[in-house]
Amino acid sequence: MPRVNDSTLGVFMREEILEQPQAVSRTLRREAAQAEALGALLRRRRVRFAVLAGRGTSDHAAIIGKYLFEWGLGVPAALAAPSIVTLYKRPLRLKDAVVIGISQSGRSPDVAEYVSKARAAGAVTVAITNDESSPLAKGARFRLLCQAGPERSLAATKTFTTELACLYLLAGHWMGGVRGRRFLAELEGAPAMIAAALKQEGRVAAAMRSWRATERLVILSRGFSYPVALETALKLKESAGVFAEGASAADFLHGPIGMARRQGGASGLRAILLAPRGPGLSSLRRVRARLGKFHVPTLTFDAPRVHDTFSPFPLAVFGQLCALHLSRQKGLNADKPAGLKKVTHVR
Repeated sequence: MPRVNDSTLGVFMREEILEQPQAVSRTLRREAAQAEALGALLRRRRVRFAVLAGRGTSDHAAIIGKYLFEWGLGVPAALAAPSIVTLYKRPLRLKDAVVIGISQSGRSPDVAEYVSKARAAGAVTVAITNDESSPLAKGARFRLLCQAGPERSLAATKTFTTELACLYLLAGHWMGGVRGRRFLAELEGAPAMIAAALKQEGRVAAAMRSWRATERLVILSRGFSYPVALETALKLKESAGVFAEGASAADFLHGPIGMARRQGGASGLRAILLAPRGPGLSSLRRVRARLGKFHVPTLTFDAPRVHDTFSPFPLAVFGQLCALHLSRQKGLNADKPAGLKKVTHVR
């Protein structure tokens, strides 16, 4: 495989990855008042559960939202099945719910329609989007804006972390009280967490140079960062054209690791481990040891000074950088992957 000129490929994607500390800081600052008002409303309404709707990258943000609401508030949270209203035309019963639609463009028709129908069904509805003029933003009662600015690369990077910023703001203000204030104070450090991860770009680029022939990858994590493994796999598929699968380390140990045992290093399988600080770390250590026995090359990224709950911010950056630099090594333009579009038009 011939070497390529890295600087000519994925220029917009790299710029937008590097913009994330500023974009997240801007979101936390500008959306704080709206999130505070919304959190107070949810407490007054005694909302009993949350439903989150999104596609692709926004769906992965939604899963992190599910973790946040169940961990921080004890509120059951579910992922919506928008086809219930778009394909099957079934009514919704959501009077005691908050329904959150997440879409960077706000133009995914199934997400927008689900939120609109949820509002008619009596739910408190929230749009998290980068476009306040979009159908999703107009159809929801409340809006939290990503404040990411234009995103020119097809791969969603800064819109993912700013979607997270909106979800974390909402969770903290919904908690309220001393616990909520402490959570929000920690959240103020998210831009610095991202900036610290960005300083590791040289390490990531060097690793991807040695992995340039990679075609099969598994990305593993646990807990709050499990959805980041899913998101990293998506970025690697879209940008680098490799077969990548994201999984929970616990689930992987219960069966799929068998493919590594049967085929070992000869399989061409490689693994990226996103290792959060917290109770999920032991699972990552066990799976890394098992992969080592089967001679599967592994690359581990961690966030040692970041609380488990906030680990998605820096670990998402590592995943984005892996996708960017592996795509460059393969001579691909991550800004315009073949056959992909920015907005998913599915009903």
